Amino acid sequence: MMKRILVPTDFSDCSINALRYAARLAKRTNSSEIIVLNAYTVPLAYTDMNISYDLGENETNIKKFIEEEFEKLENSVPELKELNYTTVKDHNYRVDAALSICLTQSIDLIIMGTKGAHGIDEVILGTNAHRMIKEQLAPVLVIPEHAAFKDIHNIALSSDYKGIMAELLNPLKLIRNAFGAKVHVVHVSEKTILEKEKAEEAKNLELYLKDLPHQYHFMVDKDIEAGIELFAEKQKIDLLVVLPRKKGLFEKLFGISESKSLIFHTKIPLLALSPYKKASHT
Repeated sequence: MMKRILVPTDFSDCSINALRYAARLAKRTNSSEIIVLNAYTVPLAYTDMNISYDLGENETNIKKFIEEEFEKLENSVPELKELNYTTVKDHNYRVDAALSICLTQSIDLIIMGTKGAHGIDEVILGTNAHRMIKEQLAPVLVIPEHAAFKDIHNIALSSDYKGIMAELLNPLKLIRNAFGAKVHVVHVSEKTILEKEKAEEAKNLELYLKDLPHQYHFMVDKDIEAGIELFAEKQKIDLLVVLPRKKGLFEKLFGISESKSLIFHTKIPLLALSPYKKASHT
């Protein structure tokens, strides 16, 4: 069971869609609580969502606006009425606000929406989702702007077989068991033969997945992102899961450009597995 799910929101359509997804996933996984977080000092130039604030307003008016938006949540996401949820507003940057919650409460999953980024935005700004993942606060489920919640029949676990740890797979197992989904382990490489070191790591992964129905797929492609996208399309993947390495997360997963592209351009929900921050109390 996922005990607590954290959902950052700025009340945009994109983030409300992510909250709607979170609420429906929480019901399926029997989660005990959703925490809806609004961090309201993020500058407009550094966010990938549409913020409704007039940044020239004083803090009192901004707080009032946030409270009004929180009061509308159950109309926007009726599923919340059936769940235990709390709202938090924090005069802080989004990642710092999320870190504070992760360090004081046991957060099993962060769910957030993304509109992606294009052109110069990819190079300079990135996305909130990518920055949240880099901090490794908790596993992060990224919901693309137009992705609607649906049953998960096929899960693709994309791994380079390095830095695999059993506990990282817990969110994958919880979601898989909730839907009875098939797990496809896919490795995309420029080389036609798996290196000895990776072959040994693959054996560890097989051990960690022994209780889950799964199958392996090996693909040769110079463009890792394109290879994964092609695989997802052919196999009708509903959820893409990526594993970190021991030394860093996405920058060490496939390489900086490919990893960021996965976040920027994903069309299906993407789950980035990560160690949990230890809460000082629950």
